[in-house]
Amino acid sequence: MSYSRWLSVLAMLLLPLGSLAECQRSEPGTLWNYVGDLSTDLHIKMTLVFNGTKLKGRYVYASQLRDIDLKGRIIDGRQFVLDELDASGKVTGQFSGVFADQDPRGNYGDSRLECEVMVGSWQKTGSSQQRPFYLRSVDATTGSLGHRYGAVGAADDGLIDRNAQRFWEAARRGDKAAVAGLIRYPIRVLSGKRTITLRSPADFIEQYEALITPATREAILSDIPRYMFVRDQGIMLANGMVWFGADGKVISLVPLP
Repeated sequence: MSYSRWLSVLAMLLLPLGSLAECQRSEPGTLWNYVGDLSTDLHIKMTLVFNGTKLKGRYVYASQLRDIDLKGRIIDGRQFVLDELDASGKVTGQFSGVFADQDPRGNYGDSRLECEVMVGSWQKTGSSQQRPFYLRSVDATTGSLGHRYGAVGAADDGLIDRNAQRFWEAARRGDKAAVAGLIRYPIRVLSGKRTITLRSPADFIEQYEALITPATREAILSDIPRYMFVRDQGIMLANGMVWFGADGKVISLVPLP
C-alpha cells in the first residue's frame, strides 16, 4: 500500500471517533503483545502495559532484536502517542495513530474492535519523513516489563531471550548442531505418525530434516523471539510450535509436515 493510500485509510479510521467504543484497559500487571510491520517491510513486535490512559512498553525489529523503550498515552479514547526512548530517556522517535475500529487488513473480519489493532505513522526525531505502521494483538500474559517470565519459574529473563534468539538464529542458518544444543533432553517429539524420544544432541541431529522441516523453519522465523507468551508450563514461540523452559531451552517441539 502506498503511503498516500495509507494516510487515506487512517483518515477514514479517525473520522467517527466520537461514536466508537474506546480502548479502555487498566491492567498494569498484564503485558499485551502485538506483531506487525513498519513501512510494510520491517517486521516488528511490541509489548504494552495499559494503565488507564497511560502506556508503557517496548518494541523490537526482527532484523535487530534490540529492545527499544516506549512511553505514551491514549487521547480521547482511541488516538495514541508513543514516544521512543534511548537508554538516557531521550526521545528518538514517535508512533502516533489510532486503535482502529475495524482492521484495515481484514484479520478480524467485520468485527468492531477496541484495542486489538494499531495503525498510524512512525517518525524519527528531527526528520520530516513519516512511515506507516500496522500492529495487531496476538496474546497477553501476566508479568512486568522487567520480569516477564516468572510464571514458568524463570529467574533471569535475559537468559530466556538469549537462548530463544540463539535457537531462532540457528534455525535460520540451518545450523543443526546449534539447534540441537538448545534442546532439553530427553524430549518427546511427534515425527510423522509416531512419537519418538530423543536423548541427546546426536539423536536430534540424526532426525533434523524430519523435525525442522521447511514449513517448521518458516513458522519459527515468522515469529520474533521476544515478548513471548508465558504460562506455568513454558514460554511459547511460533504459535505453540516451540516451547521453552525456565532455562531457555526447548522443552516441546511440534514439527509441521
